[in-house]
Amino acid sequence: LRGSEDLGNGLKATFKLEQRFKSDDGSLDSVNFKGESSVGLSGGFGAVLLGRTTTVYDDLRDLTNPIGDTNLSPVIDAIKEAKGDYVDTTDNTIAYRSPVIGGFSGGLTLSLGENKTSTVDATQHTALKLQYANGPLLVGYAYQNEESQNGAPAGINDVTYHLLAGSYDFGVAKLVGGYQNADRKTVGAKTGDDSVYYFGVSAPVAKDVNLYFGYVNSEFDAVAANGDVKATGYTIAANYWLSKRTDLYAGYKQIKKKNDNSGADLGKISQLAVGVRHSF
Repeated sequence: LRGSEDLGNGLKATFKLEQRFKSDDGSLDSVNFKGESSVGLSGGFGAVLLGRTTTVYDDLRDLTNPIGDTNLSPVIDAIKEAKGDYVDTTDNTIAYRSPVIGGFSGGLTLSLGENKTSTVDATQHTALKLQYANGPLLVGYAYQNEESQNGAPAGINDVTYHLLAGSYDFGVAKLVGGYQNADRKTVGAKTGDDSVYYFGVSAPVAKDVNLYFGYVNSEFDAVAANGDVKATGYTIAANYWLSKRTDLYAGYKQIKKKNDNSGADLGKISQLAVGVRHSF
């Protein structure tokens, strides 16, 4: 459910409520809203949102994620298999996204937790994005810090993410890619670092037919001995447009995980997907 109201002089009020249900049986995915739950104002100054919403860090990853930022992209799965990825949607959030000025834009999100105790600070997430987009070129930098309560021992887990990413549309093909680094601490003690690079290409190969390819390499360098983990993956996909709003798609994704110290195989994920999609 979403809507907007024109308040005059270029000012608009907006709201959005998102819920998810399981397509195989119709049951709710969660008793709570799992997507966005926000109200906001937008105008010449940009846009301000309050409530549960995505972070501006997620904005940059969305724009540069291979396979059109869909679940067929190998990036999220590989990062999670190596150690873990950033939080894309946060509660109790104040979000600001600037207007585009000369190709430049930016944004800030601040999530304030409500779980402060007498001994441990509340959970708090902060994200920042700077971006330049002009014609076929897009390049940006994003930062996200996640301070989350830890149960035992009581304290704060601290994870800081940095992302440098971009895209370029050559017309005959579009390239996307990025590099992400994360520093992890548990109650003040460093547990390790993540490093991730990914890239993808999409190209029209015939009328109404597009091919996609994405690759990711994700590594967790642990402080503990023999704790290093490496995950690599790829996706090959294609879609065919039946009309301006409806397309058929198919794709195959594979993720492999191993201990980066011993080389021991830690498992594999394979996913085959086919479907039809209609945009309302």
